[in-house]
Amino acid sequence: MPRVSVMIPTYNCARFLGFAIDSVLTQTYADYEIVVIDDGSTDDTQECIAKYGSKVRYFYQSNQGLSAARNLALDHATGEFIAYIDADDMWYPGKLETQVAFLDSHRECGLVHTEVSVIDEQGKVIHACFNRETNRPVPQGKCLNDLLRRCHIQVPTVMERRSWLDRAGRFDLRLLVAQDYLHWIMLAIAGAEVGYIDQALGMYRWRQSSLMSNQWRLLDDFVKIYEIVLTEHNLERTHGAEMIEIVKEQLYTTQRQLAYVERQECSTATARHRLYRLIRQWPLQLELYVDLVKTYVFRSESQRPLNPS
Repeated sequence: MPRVSVMIPTYNCARFLGFAIDSVLTQTYADYEIVVIDDGSTDDTQECIAKYGSKVRYFYQSNQGLSAARNLALDHATGEFIAYIDADDMWYPGKLETQVAFLDSHRECGLVHTEVSVIDEQGKVIHACFNRETNRPVPQGKCLNDLLRRCHIQVPTVMERRSWLDRAGRFDLRLLVAQDYLHWIMLAIAGAEVGYIDQALGMYRWRQSSLMSNQWRLLDDFVKIYEIVLTEHNLERTHGAEMIEIVKEQLYTTQRQLAYVERQECSTATARHRLYRLIRQWPLQLELYVDLVKTYVFRSESQRPLNPS
């Protein structure tokens, strides 16, 4: 039984999938399995996988989304550690070896993540060390407070203990794009510590067509996440009133951002409905009334009639 299960969900990503798998096969650490879940692809994903033979465990499901694909991968994963890589991302060769050694020497950590490189669609490095170059704070240790404020854990940099995953729960099917963020929060709520290695071991690919590039979907998922945390996990009893206030603050801010995006993308009625609900919840926030007026006074560029000249 391998110590590490490498999970690769994919959907119509044959163009990049081979690069992801090859980056696993060239790891300096050898005690792993690769589990690929094809979430109903209609491109040549199966042909791409076939050339790897027994090196890859391949499973197909009808299109159900990323959460369902990751959960199916967990059904088939046998390792003590779970390592995540999406079909369009890549790893540096020492990733698994470095992270297994870290978790073996830091038994208190439920997961470890690392610095990350950002690459474009052609594989060119845009940011060699994204966190350092952008001065992003990275969550580590007992960091629920930080995780509730920001999602600065990148999926292709994570290795997780299966025992902590089973304790925190699997990926939520209600979320389209940010299920990983809720999962990291659930780990922290369950009591896991987060480790961090200040070395770029994963490569995250920026793509214009990716789900994460859709601002509305991402913000909508964040709203759902904060509502789930607020209403379903008794956070005040387990972690105190301060954490509840952080979640409420994030929920308010994110809904304001979402209303702005909705207005800009021609859904002024939807934006107004959201703002009216926010005003009922926070009637003393004057900025909400300003936002509401803008839905009547200002229209986005795409709503304005074309200039015939």
